[in-house]
Amino acid sequence: MLRDILKANKDKKIIIMPVGISGSGKTTLYKNLSKDFDIEHISFDKIRIEKFLENNPTKKENIYREAYKYINDNRIKLLPIAKKKMKETEKNIVYIDNTNLKKKARHKFLCEVPNWLKIGVFFKPDLKLSIRRQRNKDRDKYVSPKILEDQLKILEEPSLEEFDIILRKNIKG
Repeated sequence: MLRDILKANKDKKIIIMPVGISGSGKTTLYKNLSKDFDIEHISFDKIRIEKFLENNPTKKENIYREAYKYINDNRIKLLPIAKKKMKETEKNIVYIDNTNLKKKARHKFLCEVPNWLKIGVFFKPDLKLSIRRQRNKDRDKYVSPKILEDQLKILEEPSLEEFDIILRKNIKG
């Protein structure tokens, strides 16, 4: 359905904002969509790693935890970097690849693009499956079950006050 919406609105600026706990499939959705559409992928994980590597260029493997710690220790703000990428892109579709759990966090992007088509994709939480996915050896990062439980507690379902269109996605094991 999302592909059909994107095709029908190819001349509009579109923001796609997945909403879901870690391991729910947000990045996988981006990868699948990017096979058919030219999308600006704004990933907070990617930004963390890029900023970390700017100052640690010799690091090559298993750097997610180090990057996360580096960003926190140095109090580097990722939101302004992500917003700048969104504003400067020439692509019509922007995918904000983050958990986007709270309405307040989503608003920080959505208010910047008042005339864009705003699509929310809600990944219905499945805590057990998300925990299992964290153990996948191909995953680039690991999120502990405790953090996943904390994410689930603060998760706010997207509403039509925020988005023009909301799609709901059940995650599959």
